[in-house]
Amino acid sequence: MPMIRSKYPKNWEEISLSVRREAGWRCEWCGAAQGQPHPISGGIVILTVHHKGEAHADGRPGDPDDKMDNRRENLAALCQRCHLKAEQDIRRAKRRATQLSLEA
Repeated sequence: MPMIRSKYPKNWEEISLSVRREAGWRCEWCGAAQGQPHPISGGIVILTVHHKGEAHADGRPGDPDDKMDNRRENLAALCQRCHLKAEQDIRRAKRRATQLSLEA
Protein backbone atom coordinates (compact mmCIF):
# COMPACT_ATOMS: atom_id res chain seq x y z
CA MET A 1 0.00 0.00 0.00
CA PRO A 2 1.48 3.38 -0.95
CA MET A 3 2.52 5.83 1.75
CA ILE A 4 0.26 8.88 2.14
CA ARG A 5 2.80 11.50 3.24
CA SER A 6 0.19 13.82 4.77
CA LYS A 7 -0.51 11.18 7.47
CA TYR A 8 3.13 11.19 8.65
CA PRO A 9 5.10 13.81 10.60
CA LYS A 10 7.33 16.18 8.64
CA ASN A 11 10.43 14.49 10.10
CA TRP A 12 9.35 10.95 9.13
CA GLU A 13 12.50 10.27 7.08
CA GLU A 14 14.64 11.07 10.15
CA ILE A 15 12.50 8.86 12.41
CA SER A 16 12.52 6.02 9.89
CA LEU A 17 16.29 6.19 9.44
CA SER A 18 16.79 6.12 13.21
CA VAL A 19 14.60 3.02 13.62
CA ARG A 20 16.41 1.15 10.83
CA ARG A 21 19.80 2.11 12.29
CA GLU A 22 18.76 0.94 15.79
CA ALA A 23 17.68 -2.38 14.25
CA GLY A 24 21.18 -2.82 12.83
CA TRP A 25 19.81 -2.60 9.28
CA ARG A 26 18.05 -5.96 9.75
CA CYS A 27 14.40 -6.95 9.80
CA GLU A 28 13.30 -7.13 13.43
CA TRP A 29 11.12 -10.17 12.68
CA CYS A 30 13.11 -12.41 10.34
CA GLY A 31 16.63 -10.93 10.48
CA ALA A 32 16.92 -10.27 6.73
CA ALA A 33 19.68 -7.72 6.02
CA GLN A 34 19.11 -4.47 4.11
CA GLY A 35 20.42 -4.66 0.54
CA GLN A 36 21.02 -8.42 0.64
CA PRO A 37 19.01 -11.24 -0.92
CA HIS A 38 16.09 -12.23 1.30
CA PRO A 39 16.70 -15.71 2.77
CA ILE A 40 13.21 -16.89 1.72
CA SER A 41 12.14 -14.88 -1.32
CA GLY A 42 15.57 -14.17 -2.79
CA GLY A 43 14.62 -10.57 -3.61
CA ILE A 44 16.83 -7.70 -2.46
CA VAL A 45 15.76 -6.56 1.02
CA ILE A 46 14.54 -3.01 1.48
CA LEU A 47 13.72 -2.22 5.09
CA THR A 48 10.60 -0.23 5.88
CA VAL A 49 9.22 0.97 9.21
CA HIS A 50 5.96 -0.48 10.49
CA HIS A 51 3.55 1.12 12.99
CA LYS A 52 2.56 -1.80 15.24
CA GLY A 53 -0.33 -0.21 17.14
CA GLU A 54 1.20 -0.94 20.57
CA ALA A 55 -0.86 0.05 23.60
CA HIS A 56 0.24 3.18 25.47
CA ALA A 57 1.77 3.01 28.95
CA ASP A 58 -1.44 4.49 30.42
CA GLY A 59 -3.49 1.62 28.97
CA ARG A 60 -4.96 3.43 25.97
CA PRO A 61 -5.08 1.16 22.95
CA GLY A 62 -2.67 1.80 20.12
CA ASP A 63 -3.70 2.31 16.52
CA PRO A 64 -1.51 1.07 13.66
CA ASP A 65 -3.17 3.64 11.39
CA ASP A 66 -1.96 6.53 13.59
CA LYS A 67 1.20 7.46 11.70
CA MET A 68 1.88 10.30 14.17
CA ASP A 69 2.41 7.79 17.01
CA ASN A 70 6.14 7.38 16.64
CA ARG A 71 7.08 5.98 20.02
CA ARG A 72 10.00 3.61 19.47
CA GLU A 73 8.08 0.70 21.02
CA ASN A 74 5.38 1.28 18.38
CA LEU A 75 7.78 1.06 15.44
CA ALA A 76 9.58 -1.89 13.87
CA ALA A 77 12.10 -2.07 11.04
CA LEU A 78 10.74 -4.78 8.75
CA CYS A 79 11.63 -6.23 5.38
CA GLN A 80 8.93 -5.85 2.77
CA ARG A 81 7.82 -9.47 3.20
CA CYS A 82 7.31 -9.12 6.97
CA HIS A 83 5.73 -5.67 6.61
CA LEU A 84 3.15 -7.03 4.18
CA LYS A 85 2.39 -9.90 6.57
CA ALA A 86 1.99 -7.48 9.50
CA GLU A 87 -0.40 -5.28 7.53
CA GLN A 88 -2.34 -8.34 6.37
CA ASP A 89 -2.78 -9.51 9.98
CA ILE A 90 -3.98 -6.04 11.08
CA ARG A 91 -6.51 -5.82 8.25
CA ARG A 92 -7.77 -9.34 8.97
CA ALA A 93 -8.32 -8.43 12.64
CA LYS A 94 -10.19 -5.24 11.64
CA ARG A 95 -12.44 -7.21 9.30
CA ARG A 96 -13.23 -9.67 12.10
CA ALA A 97 -14.05 -6.85 14.50
CA THR A 98 -16.32 -5.22 11.91
CA GLN A 99 -18.11 -8.50 11.24
CA LEU A 100 -18.65 -9.08 14.97
CA SER A 101 -20.06 -5.58 15.44
CA LEU A 102 -22.47 -6.10 12.53
CA GLU A 103 -23.64 -9.40 14.01
CA ALA A 104 -24.32 -7.87 17.43
